[in-house]
Amino acid sequence: MIDKKLLFEIPALKPDKLDDAQMNQYGQLLVSFIDSFPESEQKIKAAMEAKDRESLAANLEEICTILEKIQASEMASECREFINEMKKHDYESDKIEAYVTAFLGTVAMLSIDIQMATYPEKKTETKSGKKKENTDPRNPDERAILAVDDAAISLTMLKKSLVDEPYKLTCVTSGENALQFLKANDPDLFILDIEMPKMNGYELAEKIRENGHEAPIIFLTGNSTKECVAKAIQAGGSDFIVKPIHKENLARKIHKHLHSQNA
Repeated sequence: MIDKKLLFEIPALKPDKLDDAQMNQYGQLLVSFIDSFPESEQKIKAAMEAKDRESLAANLEEICTILEKIQASEMASECREFINEMKKHDYESDKIEAYVTAFLGTVAMLSIDIQMATYPEKKTETKSGKKKENTDPRNPDERAILAVDDAAISLTMLKKSLVDEPYKLTCVTSGENALQFLKANDPDLFILDIEMPKMNGYELAEKIRENGHEAPIIFLTGNSTKECVAKAIQAGGSDFIVKPIHKENLARKIHKHLHSQNA
């Protein structure tokens, strides 16, 4: 069951008003998009690696057609403009790779946002199993965020993306260091990379919840499959940010969850 409110809050989607029958058909289109995107993504990456621009253009066009069907027309239009320009000009490989990587990240984020609309938000339970109300008196501008990623470059990107935001950001490079930090601290939000050695993001999230920390968890990922999303939610995740990090998406997600804490 798709939560219409969450679905219509997704910025990239601009659906018309839909009655129940139309909503059901629209939902089927969204499911088809979610299911087909991972394969399309792999085809595009393979074409880009092989420097096969004809195949790359054809596979990008296929995604554009699907985006139009689910009424993400602006994304489709921008991509088609790039395809046309790529055919006219002898773009350098680096320029093509930069655009396509950013585009795939945006589409992956859309896929995950749609999937999240099928998982209505739940109040987080603490170690005791009791649901707690937020009574934190701090101003939202003083909220603390703990980011965990074994890749220093990802943490650097996070810092740069949040330099103008009024949050206190702490970065650590492993799950073990995160748990040590949490012995004396209780952040208002977690940003966890999924693919980490020794202790991955899923395992760290489970330990965070077991230790009684109830703040929202946003996962950093490059994987938009349903299996990844379901596993992350089961581990206690509230949302996702797709790599490479997009500054506006990051700010939107953080604001969404810190604001909801105060609601």
